[in-house]
Amino acid sequence: MDETKSNDVQRKSVISKGFKSRHEEQGFVLIVGMVVMAILLLLAVPFLYQVSFENKLTNKSYKSSAAISLAEAGVDRAIWELNYGDISSWTGDDTLRTMDISSFQASGGSVIGDVGIKVVYPTADHPIVESRGTVLYVGDKKVVRTVRSELGGFPPFKFAAFGDDGIMIDRQVYIDSYDSRNGDYSNPGNSGSDGDIGTNSVSFSAIYMDNSSDLAGDAVSGYESDPESVIITAPGAHIDGEKRALTVPIEFPQITPPSGLLWVGDYSMSGTDSIFLSGQYGSFTMEANSIVTIEDDVILYITGDFYMDQNSRLDIADGASLQIIMGSGTFEMDQTSSMNNLSRDPTKLVLFGTESFTGDIYIDQNSEFYGAIYAPNAFVELDQADGFYGAIIANNVLFDQDTVLHYDKALEDLEILPSMGSLYIVKSWQIKVSD
Repeated sequence: MDETKSNDVQRKSVISKGFKSRHEEQGFVLIVGMVVMAILLLLAVPFLYQVSFENKLTNKSYKSSAAISLAEAGVDRAIWELNYGDISSWTGDDTLRTMDISSFQASGGSVIGDVGIKVVYPTADHPIVESRGTVLYVGDKKVVRTVRSELGGFPPFKFAAFGDDGIMIDRQVYIDSYDSRNGDYSNPGNSGSDGDIGTNSVSFSAIYMDNSSDLAGDAVSGYESDPESVIITAPGAHIDGEKRALTVPIEFPQITPPSGLLWVGDYSMSGTDSIFLSGQYGSFTMEANSIVTIEDDVILYITGDFYMDQNSRLDIADGASLQIIMGSGTFEMDQTSSMNNLSRDPTKLVLFGTESFTGDIYIDQNSEFYGAIYAPNAFVELDQADGFYGAIIANNVLFDQDTVLHYDKALEDLEILPSMGSLYIVKSWQIKVSD
């Protein structure tokens, strides 16, 4: 009996120990589980925070892109109004015009944000456009991006010579480049190989180079043309650069003469004279041995012929500038006449041709010529062995034998301004952040 009781006690003790062991194991597992969960939680919180942060960053980046797109659209709208619309209908005056576009919608109808546009001096040649795009971010917080752009005219002188219909180069013609901003052509290292010539034509032999002619630059044919067919070189002619085709056709704006010029009538000079004021002329003639000096910034708008006889001389004083605008007729400089740009800066002497000027420009002077020609509808013949420093834009260009053309890269910055007939284009672009 006692033995039986003793066995029961032992059995209960073993069972009790088993229960206790299992409880202890379960407690240990619970503790381990809680530790693991704590560790996972410690790892998950930064991850979740990072995901949340990146989500906010992505959302803000999207809103920022939307605000920039709105601001850029505002600049495009202003340029369109300046070129084709009527910006005078905007709020303001000739010093500042403004327009606000609220709740601008996407094509699906959802509201993107607001646009505010300012145009400073909208009638000037270089107005400033500032456009602000605003997009809601979180709550009442907004993302604001502003685009500021300076506008200007068309820069035509990207080539040493460009003939819309073609260029004919006679024997022993030499074309290269320099930069008058770095001094004279003769300065060491100032001559270069950027004397590119080009045409919009795709016709066979639109650009022809005769024997012993030399081009230090590229020859460029019309858009999507075969350069080998359009650009023909005779034996002995040499192109230092490459033959290539235009990536887009080039359109040259037509010149609009300034209004309100003083009417002078027909001008004929046989002696010595000085011109200080701009004016409109029926014709302009300098007889043999005459001397005329341009003393200030002068525009000569000539509706008829321009002619310089033998040994006549037209001087542009240092510090002065001359624009000759041809409305019709012809422009001719006889063999021993000379047009002396005393500053030696080609940007200070420019010969323009209007849309109606379809005549000839013939330059055969006996000294160096510093200037540029922009006459998109004219025929230009250049006989200038002493050196033509500048650039030529015309319908057709003929370089006579032994002519030398040094393209001045400083002309790249010279513009055909909106007041002269060009459309506004972007000259500079800046994005501002203003959250």
